[in-house]
Amino acid sequence: MTSTFSDEALYTLLCKYLLEEADKEEHAWVESWLQEDAGNPELLASLRKVLRTATDQAVEINVDTDRSWQQLYEKMDVAPGETQPEPVMTAIPGGRKGGLYTWLKVAAVLLIVLGAGWWFMVGKKPAAIYAGPMVAHLEDGSSVQLEEAARLELARGFNTSNRKVSLQGVATFDVAGNAAQPFIVMLGRTEVKVLGTRFTVRYEPGKQGISVHVASGKVMVIDHEKADSVVLTPGMLLQNDSARPVFRVAAHVEDIQKKSLAFRDTPLEEVLHTITEVYDVKVELEDTSLLKLTVSTTFNGESIDEVISALAMTLNASWEKTGDRQYKLK
Repeated sequence: MTSTFSDEALYTLLCKYLLEEADKEEHAWVESWLQEDAGNPELLASLRKVLRTATDQAVEINVDTDRSWQQLYEKMDVAPGETQPEPVMTAIPGGRKGGLYTWLKVAAVLLIVLGAGWWFMVGKKPAAIYAGPMVAHLEDGSSVQLEEAARLELARGFNTSNRKVSLQGVATFDVAGNAAQPFIVMLGRTEVKVLGTRFTVRYEPGKQGISVHVASGKVMVIDHEKADSVVLTPGMLLQNDSARPVFRVAAHVEDIQKKSLAFRDTPLEEVLHTITEVYDVKVELEDTSLLKLTVSTTFNGESIDEVISALAMTLNASWEKTGDRQYKLK
């Protein structure tokens, strides 16, 4: 969403939002922008702090508007005539006497106060953006199959100072090995770190849903907010959502898209755990002593009813559906 705005337009819009000068549409846009990236609220909080400081200082000092705009243009590397908007007068809510001045002056003053912090505007800009459906071939030799509506952003300095990307949607990664520089996929506040592997990621920010399936190699999934992490190896599936916020991990998954499962002398307890995670169902076992029995079977895209029926036949048991997405083996 932010890519449709110039840097200056985004910056001044955020100033209007913080100064409570944004109209209904602008306010809704910023609220949506805050949900797009976990770093956006942090940036807005930093801007709010600097804005408050600049507001206090504006009461006590005489702002040289022309000089402020000149310094702003120098930082933006544009000519003065290119972007200067018409000034709009407004009052700072809760300000002291003499606090009446343009919010555009505040924008100029803030950029001066930020100094080297111009990264607020340009440091977040991605080096490249890919939108699915397509296969993105990256400079480091990796490739990413983006499903429809998926969006991949490469961080500035990708393949030179980092191999960091951010994803929304569903994508399958084939990552080129580089022991000195791990490949990192950011999913909001969750990080997937790999050296070289094939894995599939689904990330839906609105639903706060994440799933990571590893086909080959090894990845580490890190939740920075909860200080939690887990290492996934081939056949492992990790899922996480707002309803069940902890990492949930299942094994024996050969292809999550096709629901291909392979069990070889696997304890029934593990089999049931994998089935419940992959199909999002609840399965009860009347005779819990059967949990330690081993099962050898495969499933390739069957419906959950077909899976439960086949499993019951293997155990020489019967089954019934006890509720919505609930089953019982007996």
